Amino acid sequence: MTQLGRRERKKKAVRENITEQTLLLIARYGVEGITIDAICDCVDIAKKTFYNYYSSKHELMVDICQSELLQRTADLVAEAIAGDDDLAAQLDYILGFLAARNSTVSKLERELISYLVGSLSTNLSQGAGQIAFMNNCFYSLYSNSQSQLKAGLSPEFCAEMTVGMANAITLNWLHSDDYNTEERFAQLRSFIVNSMLA
Repeated sequence: MTQLGRRERKKKAVRENITEQTLLLIARYGVEGITIDAICDCVDIAKKTFYNYYSSKHELMVDICQSELLQRTADLVAEAIAGDDDLAAQLDYILGFLAARNSTVSKLERELISYLVGSLSTNLSQGAGQIAFMNNCFYSLYSNSQSQLKAGLSPEFCAEMTVGMANAITLNWLHSDDYNTEERFAQLRSFIVNSMLA
């Protein structure tokens, strides 16, 4: 493993500090309540230094969402694949985790999820990248167990439908505090098993 030089270590430390302080500010004020100036004050850097790392608050937020949420989904799918060969059991693991997450989520994580979902429609190229990332996560799940899919269904199709339906549940949950995501994810699991699995 290659060790980073002093300059690279310093850049990495500043980037991590920007992320850390931004997460603290979001937890306190929400995404809409923070500014680049506030971030720079907390990190003790000049605005120009911030722009050496991120071109905008949006770019920073996308970076945070990718590391905090999207990568977590990829890890979750990998854990499910490693933990069981049965596709239905893997879906139980993944969808059960998502349902539990939504019922116990912190204010910070809800803000990040809201920002991530909101950016799907406000920035089409960024949203397309996020959807492609999620589709690839679930593609790996379905392609790993392709023999367990109903005849005629491709892993790509199953991944796209799962991501679309999971995003719909998440969007409804973001708009209604009393939306029962546990029930909906259980229904989604049942629907997938009955309509997609052999």
